[in-house]
Amino acid sequence: MGVLEDLRSAMAEAKVDAVVIPTNDPHFCEMPPEHFARREFVTGFTGSAGTAVVTTEEALLWTDARYFLQADKELSDQWKLVKDRTPGVPGIHEWLRDNLREGDKVGVDPTLFAIAASERIKSCIQPKNIELVFLSDNLVDKTWTSGRPPLSADPLRIHPMKYAGLKVEDKLSKISESIVAKQATDLLVSKLDDIAWILNLRGSDVPNTPLFVSYLIIRDDATATLFCDQTRITAEVSELLTSSNVSVSAYEDTFPHVSSRVSQGGRFWLDPGSTSVAAFEASSVDGSAPLKAETPIELMKAKKTEVEMAAMKSAYLKDGVNWAKFLCWLEKTLAKGEKPTEVEVSQQLETIRSELEGYIGPSFETIAAAGENGAVIHYRPVPESTSPVTLDNSFLCDAGCQFQEGTTDITRTVHFGEPTSWQKECFTRVLQGHIAIDSSIFPPGTTGHAIDAFARRHLWNHGLDYKHGTGHGVGASLCVHEGPMGISSRTNPVALDKGMVLSNEPGYYEASSPSIRSWSMSAS
Repeated sequence: MGVLEDLRSAMAEAKVDAVVIPTNDPHFCEMPPEHFARREFVTGFTGSAGTAVVTTEEALLWTDARYFLQADKELSDQWKLVKDRTPGVPGIHEWLRDNLREGDKVGVDPTLFAIAASERIKSCIQPKNIELVFLSDNLVDKTWTSGRPPLSADPLRIHPMKYAGLKVEDKLSKISESIVAKQATDLLVSKLDDIAWILNLRGSDVPNTPLFVSYLIIRDDATATLFCDQTRITAEVSELLTSSNVSVSAYEDTFPHVSSRVSQGGRFWLDPGSTSVAAFEASSVDGSAPLKAETPIELMKAKKTEVEMAAMKSAYLKDGVNWAKFLCWLEKTLAKGEKPTEVEVSQQLETIRSELEGYIGPSFETIAAAGENGAVIHYRPVPESTSPVTLDNSFLCDAGCQFQEGTTDITRTVHFGEPTSWQKECFTRVLQGHIAIDSSIFPPGTTGHAIDAFARRHLWNHGLDYKHGTGHGVGASLCVHEGPMGISSRTNPVALDKGMVLSNEPGYYEASSPSIRSWSMSAS
C-alpha cells in the first residue's frame, strides 16, 4: 500500500475520520529536525510551511503564497493544494467544520499542537459537534517504519562569552524574577532557540540551525533543569551547567517531572503559542491550572547585547567577503562563455564560504534561481531540473551562513548581460523600497506593520506588490528567522526596539521574469 492508504488504515484503527498533520515538531521549530518531518513524508512537499489534512476520501495541503508554485510541482495528483490566506479560501478549521459530518472525530498528536492552536480548532468545530481527539500515538509514525532519520547524537558545544555577552546565571536570574511576579513556581521552555540562548549552548539537531532537542524548566529560585539526551553532555558543558545551577535529566522525563512538581504544589507558566497540549495536560494534574501567558524570553533574546551585535557585524563582514568573491567568480565564468547550472553555482558558493574562519554551515538551503525560477520565492535547485545561469537572464541568489559569531542572511539579484527596460524599472522600484526602510526614522513604540508600506509604496504606485513580509528578525548564531518582531502587512503588536536585527527584503516577482529581491540587514 502507499503512504495515504497506510495512514487511512491507521485512522480506521484509531477511530478518527480526519487527521491533521502539521509541519510542527514538539518544539515548534520552523524547520524541524528531519526525524520529525512527518508532513513532508506524507505529502512529498518540501517547503518549510504547510499543514496537511487527510480524511477517509480527501488529502489536502494548506500552504502560503511563498510556496504555491513549489507545491504545484511537488504534490502528486492524490493531493489538493489549498492556497492559504487567499480571499475566499477557507482556513483549515473552517474546512473541517464545513466538510466533516456532525459527530465526526478529528485526530491530532497533542505534542505537535500548541495550546492556542488547539483551542482555535476546538472553538471552530465544536458547535457542529465535531470532536477534537488527542491521540496517544502519532498515526504517521505507524506508517513511517523505514528510512526515518534518527535524532542527532552529536555532543553539545558552548557558545562562548566573547560572542554571547550574558552569563547563563544572569539570564536565569532575570527570568526567575518574572516567574515570581507572575505568581508561578516553574516556567517550562519548549522552544529550542530559547533554550540554546539561555544556556549559551549550541547543537546540530535542526537543519542549518545550531539547536538541540530538549526542554528546560526554570524555577523561581533561578535554578533550572535541562531535559535532553544526557550522552551528549561533554565534561566542559557539564561544568558550565553545574556552575550555573542547571541540572540535567533525560528528555523523556520532562512531562513526568512537570506532573510531579505540580503534585508537590508547584504551578507552571506556559507560553500558549509555543507549548504543546501534551505539556498543558502534564501541568494540569490534581486540579491545578497552569498560567497561560507569553514569556519575556523571546523579547530578551531579540534585543541583542552589545557583544552579540559586534559579533554579528563580524559575521556579516565575513559573509560580505564571501559574496564579493562569489560574484567575481560568477562574472568571470559567464564572461568566458560558460553556463554553470544553478546547482553548480550553489556548490561554488559553498566552496568559497567553507574556507572562511569560523564557518559552521549554511543558515538555510541556498536559493539559486536563474530567470523565471526566481518567481518561486523559496526555490531550491535540484540536479534533475536545474537551469543554466547565463548572460541573457537575471540571477537571484538568497543564501546565509552560520558562523561562530552569528547568523547571516543575504539576497542579491544580478544580471551580467543587458536587462530589459522592464527589469530595470522593477529593480529600481524594489531598490527604492529597500532604501525607504533602511533610511526610515520613527518614534519609540513603532511596529514593523507601521513601516511596511514604506517598502511597497513605489511598487504600489504602479499596481505592483509582493506576497511576503518585508523583514524578519535574525538570531545571534541561532535561527535565521527570529521573532517576535517583524516588518509585514500583517499586524504585529511588538514594537521595534534597540538591539533588534531585522532583514529588509522587498521584492517583485513574475512567473515569466523579472523576479527581484533586494536584501540587507538593519539594526534598530
